[in-house]
Amino acid sequence: MVVDTNVVIKKAVPEDAAIILDLWQTSARWLLANGIKQWRPEHFHLEKVFKFMNDGSNMYLAEMNGVAVGTYVITWADPNIWQELDSKDAGYIHKFAVNRDYKGAGIGSYLIRCAEEQIRQSGRSLVRLDCMAANPRLNQYYLDLGFSYVRSIDGEGWSANLYEKK
Repeated sequence: MVVDTNVVIKKAVPEDAAIILDLWQTSARWLLANGIKQWRPEHFHLEKVFKFMNDGSNMYLAEMNGVAVGTYVITWADPNIWQELDSKDAGYIHKFAVNRDYKGAGIGSYLIRCAEEQIRQSGRSLVRLDCMAANPRLNQYYLDLGFSYVRSIDGEGWSANLYEKK
């Protein structure tokens, strides 16, 4: 499905924090309700939103006809997850969420393509992201978007799959 061309992506500002928090928490609640172990609503709070806004990351909010339809964060390093593969030639997409009211409208793939272009324009040649290994739908989604599986990484009580696109 083709996304509405009225989607506007802007760099998030402090006044957007509550909207972004709502997108994250709503997505987390939906994931839990559908038995998907990806995010937990209680892990998100306004301080986390402000942390991303203030730590050198680039946080974006997508709106369509005045409604928040998605968000994502681009970071320039991710040594905790990517470890020795962390690269100055990569941009990392994090905290990607789409308003569930727009499921199936192509918003998600549009936002990922926009993030990819922003990373390319920064002079980086690798676009990277990760997701929980136990989330088969999201893993397949990233493969369908042209990302390649790199490897899995295990933490305390979790396992994530790492993906990249050149």
